[in-house]
Amino acid sequence: MQNKQVSCQPLHQPGALLLGDAFNMRHPLTGGGMTVALSDTRLLCEMLQPLPSFEDAIATAHSTAEFYTKRKPISATINTLANALYKVFCVTGSNAHEEMRQACFDYLAKGGACARGPVSLLSGLNPSPSMLVMHFFSVALFGVGRILRPRPTFRRLYMCIALLVVASRIILPIIWVEGLRAVFLPKLAPKPLNNIKRVESLRSMGSATALASSASVGLSKVRSALR
Repeated sequence: MQNKQVSCQPLHQPGALLLGDAFNMRHPLTGGGMTVALSDTRLLCEMLQPLPSFEDAIATAHSTAEFYTKRKPISATINTLANALYKVFCVTGSNAHEEMRQACFDYLAKGGACARGPVSLLSGLNPSPSMLVMHFFSVALFGVGRILRPRPTFRRLYMCIALLVVASRIILPIIWVEGLRAVFLPKLAPKPLNNIKRVESLRSMGSATALASSASVGLSKVRSALR
């Protein structure tokens, strides 16, 4: 299994829907794949419940049109956390990176809200990407405080800046790949309706063709009767 992020654009094909790792994959470090898959299943069941049957693929597709936007908060939270933690724990040989990793351990060791918040994000109980970003940079600022104690020096100030740069380089590209609008403003994200409209147009063209064929057959019968 690739130890990296794999994202894709929603392709809402009537009659088919992708869930969990089949749609996108995150690093297995946190075991978040099953959390996302179960959340996807629950959301899909809620969307399909009002339908009397699943025979009409177009009606089913319209009912689940918001699936990929509604799943985004929890999937983006789990994906970003898993991939960010993997990058934090990677050994790079950088002193600033090592400071970030140690700050992460010490931040969680404080307990209370410092542990409760990240754990709720990790478990999917608090699917909030903005809260994740807040905790991530709280870890970075906590690391800055550790470096500056007991008294700041120019060398320590340089290390603080390097730590903040490392934190930004870890979290910001991951959020960019997930999509800023889809992550923080999922209600404003466009619904993937192109395939639904295409299938609808093909169905209407097929109906029109069938109607024209029927009319042609009926006309030929009338002509032969008149003869």
